[in-house]
Amino acid sequence: MNSTHAAEVEAKTRFEFGKNWTRFIGLLDNQRIRQAEVSLQQMLGVESLQGKRFLDVGSGSGLFSLAAHNLGAQVHSFDYDPLSVNCTTELKRRYADDSGDWQVDQGSVLDHEYLHNLGQYDVVYSWGVLHHTGDMAQAISNALSGGSRTCAISGLCSLDNPSSHRQTQT
Repeated sequence: MNSTHAAEVEAKTRFEFGKNWTRFIGLLDNQRIRQAEVSLQQMLGVESLQGKRFLDVGSGSGLFSLAAHNLGAQVHSFDYDPLSVNCTTELKRRYADDSGDWQVDQGSVLDHEYLHNLGQYDVVYSWGVLHHTGDMAQAISNALSGGSRTCAISGLCSLDNPSSHRQTQT
């Protein structure tokens, strides 16, 4: 997947968001982390994510994966951009190195088989990501279900679309 990503960057059909996230994590402090936690609590209408499985689709910097982890979730973060994967991995190393409840890897929301193999999640989170895939409809379909049962029956999917902000109860 790294070679595909590199070829897309070379052809200028893909932007390396990870370069921006690398700079951002250099500015990350406890106040920003707490703001992300509060943001998740408010968006999801919960105080805690204890006992919940949280899928961060396009984790970018890893900030919201960290926030979900801090709120008690078992987290799986993935991103297509290898530099973004490195950023998320770095935040895990800094703040939750010993945690077995946070997995980070490289993957694509457009890869139906990859998502299918992830299993079910209570919360599927993707903020400011899916419209950058080149196939937003497929990305949304895959993130919400795509036959992969990614969202639990009683789960909450929070997806950002630049033209509207909505949450979907499933």
